[in-house]
This record gives sequence, C-alpha cells and structure tokens, in this order.
Amino acid sequence: MEQNETSLVLIGYMPPLALASLLQQALPWLSPDGRAAIGTLICWNGRVGSAQALGERLGLRTRYQLGRLLRCEGLPPYEELAGWICVLHWLLRIEREPGVSLRSLARQAGMSTENSYRLVRRITGQRWKDLRVAGSREVIRWFVRRTTPARLPHAYAATRRAQPSPALAPTVVDQASSDRPYRMALPGAPYGIAVRDRDLAYITRTEAAAIACLDLQTGRLVGSIALGCGPSCVVFDPTGARAYVSVHYHDEIAIIDAERHLPIGAFHVPGDPVPLALSSRGQTLFVSTNEDRLFALNAGSGRIIGSLQLPATSHHLALHPAGDRLYVATRAGGTVLEIDTTRLRVQRTFELGGWPQGLVIAPDGATLYAANEQHGLDVVTLGNGRQGRLPIAGGAVSLALSPDGFLYTGLVHAGTVSVIAAAQLRLCSSIATGGRPRQIAFDARNRVLIVNEGGWVDVLPSGMHRIPSADQREAPAPALRSAS
Repeated sequence: MEQNETSLVLIGYMPPLALASLLQQALPWLSPDGRAAIGTLICWNGRVGSAQALGERLGLRTRYQLGRLLRCEGLPPYEELAGWICVLHWLLRIEREPGVSLRSLARQAGMSTENSYRLVRRITGQRWKDLRVAGSREVIRWFVRRTTPARLPHAYAATRRAQPSPALAPTVVDQASSDRPYRMALPGAPYGIAVRDRDLAYITRTEAAAIACLDLQTGRLVGSIALGCGPSCVVFDPTGARAYVSVHYHDEIAIIDAERHLPIGAFHVPGDPVPLALSSRGQTLFVSTNEDRLFALNAGSGRIIGSLQLPATSHHLALHPAGDRLYVATRAGGTVLEIDTTRLRVQRTFELGGWPQGLVIAPDGATLYAANEQHGLDVVTLGNGRQGRLPIAGGAVSLALSPDGFLYTGLVHAGTVSVIAAAQLRLCSSIATGGRPRQIAFDARNRVLIVNEGGWVDVLPSGMHRIPSADQREAPAPALRSAS
C-alpha cells in the first residue's frame, strides 16, 4: 500500500512497499539496522534532511556513527545513498503514473528542475531520459553495483546495541501532584503511550529509536530505553512487569522488562509491524503490518499462531471486552473488520467510508467508536450493526475513552483534541494543543496524557474541558443507520 503523501502516518512514516520490497530483495545481506536506514530514507523519498537527522532516527548519536554503519552494511555514503533513493522514487512514481513529470516531482521535493536533472546525472552517471528507457529494475541493478555485500552484517549493530542508552534529562514538574495541567518537552517525535496504573508510562519516540520512561507520581522523565529504528506502539502485559513495543523498521516486537527498564528479547514479525493489542490474560499478542496482514503471536514464545490478509493497512486495533473479537481499522479501505480471535476469521465488515483510525469499545461491549480522519467520529451499535456519525473537522486519528465516559480524539491536522460525552454523543469542547496530537491515555488518577508528535506531552487533570456549551447541550444526537 502506498501511503497518502498529504497525510503521513508513521507511522509514522511507513516506507512505500514497492521500492522497499525491491531494495530488500536486491540487498538480502542487510542487517536490521541497514534495512532501517534504507526504509527511513525511502519513506522520506531520500529527503530526510541530513546525515545527523537520519542517524538520530536510527538511534545513533553522530553522523560519524552513521557513516560507520553504512560502511559495515556495504552501502554508499549518506549523500549518495539519499540521492539514489530519491532518483529511484522518482522513476517508480513516473512508471506508475505516466502523466507525472520530473518537474512536478522535483517541485514536491522542494528542488528546482535544473537541480533534479543534475542530481540524476551526478548519482547515476546517466541522463534522465536514459533512466526512463532502462526502467526501474535495471537502475536498481546499477545501484546494487555501488554496494558491497557485507561479510559480517550484524557486527556493527551488536556493538551499538550493547552501549547503554543515554538517559533523558530529568524534567521536574512541580504541578505533577496537583490538579493543574502541565506540559513536558519530549523530543524525538513521540507517538505511542502505555500507562501502568498510577506509577509509570512508556512513551515511544519514533525519531529517537527509544522509549521514554515517565514517572507519573513525580512527573519526571526518568530514563530512556534504546530500541531499533521506528518504535511506534507499546502495551503492558496484565501484570505490568513486561511491555511489548512494535519496532516497525526492524520487523520486530521488542520485549521490555518494565521493572528494570531494559530490553530482554524480541519477536520477529515481517512487514513493518505497528499497532498492538494484547489479550486480557496476556497470552496472545495481535499486531498488523504495513504488508496488509494481521498476525496473532504467542506472547510467551513469540511463535506466530495465525495470520490474516487485510484489505488495506491498519494502524489501530481494539479488543472486545469479552476477548472473543478483535476490531481492525483499515484506513485506506474505509472499513472496520470484526474478527474472531480464536479462528482469526472476519465475522463482519463495517463500511464506514473515509479513513477509519483509532478504535474504542465501550466497557459494556455494546458500542464501537471509530475516529475517522476524513469526517470525525463513527459509532456502531454492535448488536445490530447500526451506524451513526458525529462530524468533526481536523483529521481525527487517535481515540481514547476516559474512565468516567468521555471520548478524547486527537485531530492531527487541526492541532486540537476534541472531548465528547460518549453517552449523549455530544461534543463538549476542544483542547488547543498545537502540534500533532497522537496517542492518548489515562492514568489511575483519571488524568489524560496527550502525546504530541511536535515534541511534548500534555498532562491534564480529570474534569477539565468537559462541560458542553448551551448550543452543544441542545444539539440533536446523530441519526443511526444500518450497516451495509
């Protein structure tokens, strides 16, 4: 599935499958770190910014470490590698869409037409019209000739991962124990969050290859756990002693000892895994990937016990309180699938239209709520499949339900979070966060934690922004309709 260029979702930022698959087949010796470097460049079409920026996304501290990694992987230096990725992206795009010109692609990349032609000539030694005649597969063979199969592809990665991860500077928050809202800076494009009762939250930092550890009792960022490139979603097991983190560029789910805050293992899952859901007893782990596939894994051994092909990529999963059904939002497919967790088969398909994203199941199991990036909030009565809709502009992506019955949805294009009374399905208010609010969670004190990809986390006490205005209180509830 090719991602929509006007609405990047990490998920961050998933690499387009066509080029990623071609290069992975052409460079089979690459280690996870090498594949991550290629995948990160692909998802930005080779325009990641600088060697330092790419290194940070891989969890490296300097551009010199990146240079060493690329040499160990048998890849060209950063500038040349980024140029190859950019040229290959243009070539594949034009082959797929013959009406597209290099002029328009260069403009999208923020380059002049003259510079784009110079880049092609400098990187490949050929003219653009020669590349068009040769075709993408032949040009990939030219690129492969610039690489050298590494004899020990994992040696560098093993050395780097053995280094202790840098600790985050402690953030002292005087308001942490009070009822006042506060904001803490957290660089590295934070995205996902999991909360363990009253004491701990893990927050993924997708551009820092790490997880931040937030002490909820003191309001301090107390440490950082180094992982592979692209940690996105995280869940705690029922005991709180272990956490699972999807690391999509490394094709793995990292296992974290949540007492010592250390990685203790990993499960291999092919195809860039992202959203996670864990069964109530912690025995089965569900994950979907960028290859449009859902996997069920034994959470103890990592053994894949089942898989299901999806109609489109999913970025959000939700388990029914009964544990017998899993709901899968397929963004580009415009649907939410209801899946039997024992047989991993589709039972029903809810045609919602738009781009379904975050999912929440009501505690009584009777209602499904789905954030929809194109039109707001969809509501499905699970007993009879009837659907309703609450229009909200701004790109609803994340969705969370507070313990006292309020839905919070992050509008990534508007930089706000909408608060909705779930029982009446009425919009109460809007929280102006700025940035790009991503995943939302609640701690045991009913405080809402809003992770913002712009580089911070907002913590709001319970009860804020929940009183509807007179106009909102009088607004009629949306009509329900039967599912298709």
